[in-house]
Amino acid sequence: MKLYTKTICPKCLWVKSELQRARLRADIINIDLDEQAKQTIMEAGFLSVPVLEYEGKFIGDVKEVISQIELIAQ
Repeated sequence: MKLYTKTICPKCLWVKSELQRARLRADIINIDLDEQAKQTIMEAGFLSVPVLEYEGKFIGDVKEVISQIELIAQ
């Protein structure tokens, strides 16, 4: 599981806190520092973060990301 974020991003912080609360681990990738990662999510059709990559699927809607975290945590 990968979470693509930016340095200053309130929604990213929210998703990270939800991951911690669910006791799930994810690779946190800051697209401000990783141009290849930025290209990856852009090629997947996303222009903003947070984006969760899970089992080859990209999820960019924050509510869907939170729902996915809750499902995984069960």
